[in-house]
Amino acid sequence: MANTSLVRRLPMARDLDADALGRLDAVRSACRQHLELRGYRQLDTPLLEQTELFLRKSGGELASRLYSFADPGGYPVSLRPEFTAPVIRHVIEVVGTAGTPLRYHYCGPVFRYPTPGTPAEQEPGVFVQAGAELIGGAAPFGDGEIISTAWSGLEELGVKSPRVTIGHVGLLWQLLGNFGLSDRAQHFLVQSVGRLRAGKDAVAGTRKAAQEMGLFRSNGSTAKDGGSGGASTDAVESLLSRTLGGPIGQISGARTAEEVMARLARKLQSLDDEAALNRALEFVAALATVRGPVAATVKRGRAAARAAGLGDAPFAGLVAVVESAVAQGVPENSITVDFGLARDIAYYTGCVFDLTASDGTTSLGGGGRYDGLMNSLGAGEDIPAIGFAYNLDVLVEVLPGARQGKPRKCELIAPASPDAMQAAIAYAAELRRSGTAAIVSPPATKQELRAAARACGAGVVLVAADGSTTRVPA
Repeated sequence: MANTSLVRRLPMARDLDADALGRLDAVRSACRQHLELRGYRQLDTPLLEQTELFLRKSGGELASRLYSFADPGGYPVSLRPEFTAPVIRHVIEVVGTAGTPLRYHYCGPVFRYPTPGTPAEQEPGVFVQAGAELIGGAAPFGDGEIISTAWSGLEELGVKSPRVTIGHVGLLWQLLGNFGLSDRAQHFLVQSVGRLRAGKDAVAGTRKAAQEMGLFRSNGSTAKDGGSGGASTDAVESLLSRTLGGPIGQISGARTAEEVMARLARKLQSLDDEAALNRALEFVAALATVRGPVAATVKRGRAAARAAGLGDAPFAGLVAVVESAVAQGVPENSITVDFGLARDIAYYTGCVFDLTASDGTTSLGGGGRYDGLMNSLGAGEDIPAIGFAYNLDVLVEVLPGARQGKPRKCELIAPASPDAMQAAIAYAAELRRSGTAAIVSPPATKQELRAAARACGAGVVLVAADGSTTRVPA
């Protein structure tokens, strides 16, 4: 027996009726006009891309949310979770980088698997992004251009008193370079900034996570137990023998015993010093809570760096970004500086920013600088680049009905008699040419026509064989 049960909509997605689509189209059209008036050219990219495109530089947070599968040919592919990497792929593969700076804008759906435990209405698996990428635009002027373009777009859409919160990943990388940590440990701390804003409990949890990942060696450990930076092959062989229950020479496989020991020795030697990691962790935790108006917040950030025995020169880059944004039209009182601002994609290298409504909490989009992404995706060199994206689904909710055009007038056209069908069809065609929507109905009673008209929001017009018309009262 055939299964006739209802096939329901996936909870991570939603249907859009004519009203919702009208609002979305209005916002989408306004975004396009705003960006094209600033020299950004439209670009669309495939919904499906090679999975590797999104894994090269995006980090584990985004990778865990990919909708990925093998296509019928066995190739790993993913629904795009964002537009930046596909735009960069297009530039490298099709356009080339000789003509930079290049400006592109885009709009379309992106797909991200919801975080487990998060309600679908809070974190839908598919939403519409509109945004822009400036490729070849160096800091700080390029940062100011993108931030100004993003902020002014919200104003033009009708968002009252939009706000922009600015942080700087590059600043954090520069400061962490003073602690003598490995790149792996520094990357871990940068990616932990968001959680470290929560306070002392977050510090303990982050330290535990670092320990579980094997990021540091205990200061009390020795070469014999594998914790020393000077781990020798003898110590490694002893450790492996105890672990495997036999001499190292009995290990079989593609690699020789010497290769296995050398690799493990290098790994042990690369472990970070616990005290250094703790100092860096405490500093990042202190800096991550510094947030507020531009001048006062930068002053507090500099003080935190000096208190940790660090220089404050890296803060000049952030100040230059803010000054560039202000010079290009963003009021300084609309800007918040937040040293704990974090984004869920790992390729950012410089300034990062969030766009919010006037309440400062409703996120409307964001962006940042990603100077290393071009090289990672095959350009052969680092090229400065920065971009942003709006979440149009949220914007539509913030601006219910904003700039939505009036519903198109629609008429239900019916023949007044069986021999008037051709006249009804001709009259409907004439209405459509004039810009009025028209639906042709087969012969029906006036009661049936009224019911059909109510269902589609139309008026009813009867057409006689000679082309004359009569409007049927509602």
